[in-house]
Parts: sequence; C-alpha cells; structure tokens
Amino acid sequence: MPLHLIKPTAAHIPALARICFEAFGTLHDRHAIEKDFDSIETSEMLMGMFVSRPDMFGVAAQVDGAIVGSNFLQLSDAVAAVGPISVSPGTQASGVGKSLMIAVLDEARKRGVQQVRLQQEAVNTVSLSLYTKLGFDWREACALMRTTDVGALTPSRGGIVRPLTINDLPAIQRVSTHHYHSSRHNECEIMLRGGFPAVALERDGIVTGYFIPGFLGHGFAQSPDDLACLIGAAMQRAPLPFHKILVPLGQQELYRTLMSRGARAIKLFNYMTVGPYTPPLGAWLPSVGC
Repeated sequence: MPLHLIKPTAAHIPALARICFEAFGTLHDRHAIEKDFDSIETSEMLMGMFVSRPDMFGVAAQVDGAIVGSNFLQLSDAVAAVGPISVSPGTQASGVGKSLMIAVLDEARKRGVQQVRLQQEAVNTVSLSLYTKLGFDWREACALMRTTDVGALTPSRGGIVRPLTINDLPAIQRVSTHHYHSSRHNECEIMLRGGFPAVALERDGIVTGYFIPGFLGHGFAQSPDDLACLIGAAMQRAPLPFHKILVPLGQQELYRTLMSRGARAIKLFNYMTVGPYTPPLGAWLPSVGC
C-alpha cells in the first residue's frame, strides 16, 4: 500500500490524537511504565496545539486515505526539536516512522537548520536504532522525574525567585545564549504568552536563571542549588500536569538534591542530536524536544 505524506490540518486532529494516545499507551503498557497521556483528551489538546502553531512543521502519514502516523518539528529558534512522533500500533515496523523522521530532517535542511535535537524514550530500542541510523548522536541520559514534593528552597547565595514574565525576554535571550549556546527567546515567548507558570531567579536586580516546568519546558541557572530553588518554587504554583520534568543524569548534584527532596524518577530518555553540539554550561534542564 503506497504511503503519502501530507500536511496535517485541524480536521486531522482527532485521528492524530487517537494514534498518539494508542501508540504511546501500547509502548508504556508493554513495559509497565507510567503513561505520558492520562486521556485521549490530553493527546488531542497537544495535537491541536502543534497543528495550529506557526513555528511547528507537521507531517502526517496516510495509507489508503487513513492517517496512520505523524511527526512534528519545532522551529521557534535556531535549534530545532523533533516530536512527538507516533505511528498507529497496527502500522508499526512498516517504514512509516522512518519516512516521518526523514521528512522532518529534510525540512530542517531545506530551512538551513543545522542543529536538530530530540528526546528518545529509552525503552523503545527500535526507535533508538532508527534515530542512530539517521544520523542522531547520543549526548545524555535524562530521567523523567515527578517533582511535586520538592518544596520551596532558599537560594544559598541570596536572591529572589519570582514569576518569569514577557518583560524578561531580553534576560531569557541572554541567559539561554550563555548556557545553551543558542537563544530560546522565541520558544519562551510562546510559552509565556500561553500562560506557562515559569519562574526566574533574580540576584542584585539581574536575572541569573529561569525555569519553565513540564514536559515542554526547560531551565538554566548558575548552579544546581539555584536550579533546585527554581524547581521548588515552580512546583508551588504550577498545576499537576507541569510536575514532570527531564533531568540530565550528568547533573549529578541537582539529581541528588531533587531525590533527597522527594522527587522520583519515572523513566529514562536519551538526549540525541544532529549537527553541531556543545554541551550546555552550568545547571540546565532540557525540554522533551531540546
């Protein structure tokens, strides 16, 4: 049966959501791990957001007129993020996933994007092999953690933790460029305008770190202690869906601090990249994409 790749539209959202929910749910049930989506409605909300956002390139796979999978490429800033990619359980192992991955990598090349990144779910060894064959390099293992119980902390070197706002975008550009070697200004602006419960650490009137909680968020700070304080503060004001974050295992001090404060690891991801890569400086947390 011929495979066709099309641009997803609002009319495709219910099918995309169902496939995403079933594909990840089947994987998680097989390995007896916690599911990413608690309901198909959550999946539909995510698919709706990704299909409608102008900074997202979406591609859907179609066989005999039926949608069987999708993939997305976030193009907010210079570093592009892949995912979520999902293929209908009944269509897996037929080359659909490979075609969807090649499509987003081709789009990145067409746009002149040199750096593409993703988080690969560690239990899925099939996708690990596929991404490696397509040119992705492993960079870091990351634990998905539930940080609900971390609690408020006081920065050991002083400073105040406060809400991160649109007025902080110049500081976001400065901080992210320093730590990440690339600006995340546009991505953060979209999240802040969307109401994400983000926080900033300010010292002597200067923002030295920030954190946006949840799967889609990320964070940077001068030290593990500073970032732990930001995480704790965010947990006091963020709804439960934002209480899962990705923590690089290379950030040993931060990981230990969060564990000692009640955070718990749920599962592991592999942080993988295509193109130039320089490890972030200081304390940092990636998003589920980059």
